[in-house]
Amino acid sequence: MQPSSSATPRDAGARSRIRLAAIALVFAALTYRLFHLTGLYSVNIFFWDQWDFNNATLFQHHSLWEIFRWQHGPHRQGLGGLLSAWIDPLTSWNSRTESFIAAGLLVTAALLALWLKYRLFGRLVWTDVLIPALMLSPTQWESVWTTANLTLAMFPLLIMAYCLLWVWNNRRLKYGLIVLLNFGAIYTGFAFFLGLLTPALLLGAWRQERSRGRQIYLLICLALSVISVGSFFAGWRNESASGCPSDLVPAGTYLQFASVLFASAFGIPYIPPYIGLLAIAAGGVVLIFLTAIAVAGWRRVLGGAETTASSLVLSILSLYILIFAAASAAGRACIGPEAAQSSRYGLYLNMSVICLYFAALNRRPWRRIEPAFLVAVLALPALVLLPFEEGTMIDFYNTKAAWRACYLSGKNFDECTGEAGDIYPSGAAKSDQLPEKLDLLKRTHRNLFADR
Repeated sequence: MQPSSSATPRDAGARSRIRLAAIALVFAALTYRLFHLTGLYSVNIFFWDQWDFNNATLFQHHSLWEIFRWQHGPHRQGLGGLLSAWIDPLTSWNSRTESFIAAGLLVTAALLALWLKYRLFGRLVWTDVLIPALMLSPTQWESVWTTANLTLAMFPLLIMAYCLLWVWNNRRLKYGLIVLLNFGAIYTGFAFFLGLLTPALLLGAWRQERSRGRQIYLLICLALSVISVGSFFAGWRNESASGCPSDLVPAGTYLQFASVLFASAFGIPYIPPYIGLLAIAAGGVVLIFLTAIAVAGWRRVLGGAETTASSLVLSILSLYILIFAAASAAGRACIGPEAAQSSRYGLYLNMSVICLYFAALNRRPWRRIEPAFLVAVLALPALVLLPFEEGTMIDFYNTKAAWRACYLSGKNFDECTGEAGDIYPSGAAKSDQLPEKLDLLKRTHRNLFADR
């Protein structure tokens, strides 16, 4: 006896609800884990770069515009600086609170990523648990609870919002909002590279547009996006973040660094000689795939051909991560390939895995599941902390906690540094300013003195 036709929609609806419930359950569990780890490993004391970029909002007096344009290393603070200027005074510059806010930004970005996936492909499937698993992974510990910087933590949120705007159907409003978001992104950490894509994307949209009025509108938006990029360089200083006497290395070293960078996105450690060769080879394969996706997508964008929403997002994600990898290699390849495994890159490299996942889903319907499943399985090792990573994370926590306890016990800066370790690079040009900054925090009952 054949089942009634009405049973099929009910069964499909039941399966859909089960999938959504499973994704929601995984999302909730991962969110809990992220906040739980943030509570365990964050310490209320400024650490490393925080002593420098907090000059913009705490240790010096600056206007909101100056905070927005504040340069730290090669990038500016942008929207993260403004968020810090608003929230930090309410918490007496509590570093633990800032870590929880950084975690909250990641949770919001993960929600937007799921929404983006739904907008592109029409439904959520069980392999979509990969999205929150990546974006809420503890492997991003350095950017969340060791040296939290809201400017960097905002990146996943910005790129997801950027992609969602590009696939929005309201052509009257979306281009103006894209230009506005683009301006904020240019000044917000390494979201700057989105600003390099926007003029080309607007040019592609202009070539596809047939309405004279909208063409003029798009040309105005295009001009504003170019001006936004130019404004970034007004007063900009070429500050290397590597610490190397020279960033110049043999050409092959840059490719090696980029390959190791992409290998770390899939949890493959760089351990010479043999596992190191595996990391380079695997990362090289990822690099080839991302390049192929970018070339195929941007040929459509710049060629004026009709572009689907999924192809447009793949073009954005693939080229962004390739530009980021090239910039990272240019700035840090001089340190060695081991530096490519740093936790600080997790925020950006997750986009490469999501890009490959979306590319797998973008295949013909009957060939979607296997490639998507393969990407999800290959990404599993990247979702857990390797022993050496966990050890480094715990070492940083112990240094910060011990230094804080030492200083609050009444000992001086040098004594606590000798006992607990450095909370700022030894011998750095501005290291002699830390005692003065600590005195300011003590007088104003901020940061480590706020809860005394």
